[in-house]
Amino acid sequence: MLSLPKQLCKLQNLQTLDLHDCDSLCCLPKETSKLGSLRNLLLDGCYGLTCMPPRIGSLTCLKTLGCFAVGRKKSSQIGELRNLNLYGSIEITHLERVKNEMDAKEANLSAKENLHSLSMKWDDDDRYESEEVEVLEALKPHSNLTCLKINGFRGICLPDWMNHSVLKNVVSIVIKDCENCSCLPPFGELPCLESLELRTGSAELEYVDSGFPTRRRFPSLRKLILYSFYNLKGLLKEEGEEQFHVLEEMTIDGCPMFVIPTLSSVKKLVAHGDKLDAIGFSSISNLRALTSLHIIEATSLPEEMFKNLANLKYLKISYYYNRKELPSSLTSLNALENLRIECCGALESLPEEGLEGLTSLSKLSVYECEMLKCLPEGLQHLTALTNLSVRYCPTLAKRCEKGIGEDWYKIAHIPNVFIS
Repeated sequence: MLSLPKQLCKLQNLQTLDLHDCDSLCCLPKETSKLGSLRNLLLDGCYGLTCMPPRIGSLTCLKTLGCFAVGRKKSSQIGELRNLNLYGSIEITHLERVKNEMDAKEANLSAKENLHSLSMKWDDDDRYESEEVEVLEALKPHSNLTCLKINGFRGICLPDWMNHSVLKNVVSIVIKDCENCSCLPPFGELPCLESLELRTGSAELEYVDSGFPTRRRFPSLRKLILYSFYNLKGLLKEEGEEQFHVLEEMTIDGCPMFVIPTLSSVKKLVAHGDKLDAIGFSSISNLRALTSLHIIEATSLPEEMFKNLANLKYLKISYYYNRKELPSSLTSLNALENLRIECCGALESLPEEGLEGLTSLSKLSVYECEMLKCLPEGLQHLTALTNLSVRYCPTLAKRCEKGIGEDWYKIAHIPNVFIS
């Protein structure tokens, strides 16, 4: 559906118009402003919306507006938000069409105390990059905000309002495709911040936080995602006493220089290793409380990387293309319950001594490892193993045929075996 029938605008008593996830919708009827009783205009997921209809700001009963696409004409500019007392969440798109600070102030975002989630997005049309810092500065939200997302901003620095006083209640921040920002605001000082996602940033950024190590940083942060920062070296520029006291989940992707510090609380890690070097993988051993680890596209894994992970219960290794063997330190994972090995095209064998040490292992899955020739002898001694799945491993599947396969005696004791 590209558009709506104009007859819709004759429904004078209409209070809710739900267009949720109409991603092909490019425009609303020009006379939408005649829907004077409209309270909820649900536009979440309407990613194709190119601009708002004229004078939408006259809908003073409107409380929910999932998306506002800034138009080029004055009647559909960002100032139409000024008199709307909005609740909940809103995504403002096409902010590249806001030409200056004065136009941005017309949105009056700082007065919208009932707006709890704000997403601001710049697209790749004509840009006023020299004005973008001032524009974003003028889009300061109310201090009641709890979720903030900034996408596609091309200014050289993020605004001054991204500090303790304005974002004191924020629990989630996403900064995406802000490639000119060579430094970040002091996110570590935000008392309620629980989730921080930084994606595709400046190649000049070296640390997530450059604050004083004597202060407690990130007191509430539980989830951290870092994606595509090619020179990012670490979390804190100055390492004092351990910070990130409640951090539980981390995802590291496209950060080849990154070294993981000692973090006693992290339990879940996803490490995308197509660019993460051996030092980065070795530093995983600093996460001694780790219970879940997913390694993707590693080019090499240090032999001793699993040695200190005594609490690890779930391990997934996928797209480990170039190596014939896994690290022998697998043997130290006595608490491991679930091991998944997927799409490791060069893998020829599993470590004999490694699997014998996996005394808690209950699930083993091997998927699309075409070169894997056989299962290790030690598998038959893993009495806790109750589920074995082998898929798209032709040589291995043949050896595991029930009753007649060369490896059947190694797995005959396992209650649930799936071979395909």
